[in-house]
Amino acid sequence: MEKTAEKLTSLVDVNTVIGKPVVTASGAQVIPFTKVTMGYLSGGGEYGEVKKIEDGECLPFAGGAGTIINVKPAGFLIDDGVECRLVRITDDPLDGLIEKASDLLSKLVRREDNAE
Repeated sequence: MEKTAEKLTSLVDVNTVIGKPVVTASGAQVIPFTKVTMGYLSGGGEYGEVKKIEDGECLPFAGGAGTIINVKPAGFLIDDGVECRLVRITDDPLDGLIEKASDLLSKLVRREDNAE
């Protein structure tokens, strides 16, 4: 079981979570990142009638194992040389609203700084 867990962990390397940068024609770097969820489950048991086990006897054994790995795109880091932005991919409308409010606040602060 330990060996299986080690092999599963090796599947999720840094290139899976943080993708390789892509340089656009304008020179901006786009770096994708993902959310990785991994689960491992195993179990087993003996079946048959309940009795005292003598040396050399064995009961029938049943076992099973399962693994799930879910890789879901989470967003992009965009570096255009002037600023670095985080663009998230989300299904939750509240997250989108919070992100837009943050962008708006940043733009307002920049305008005030430029006006002074």
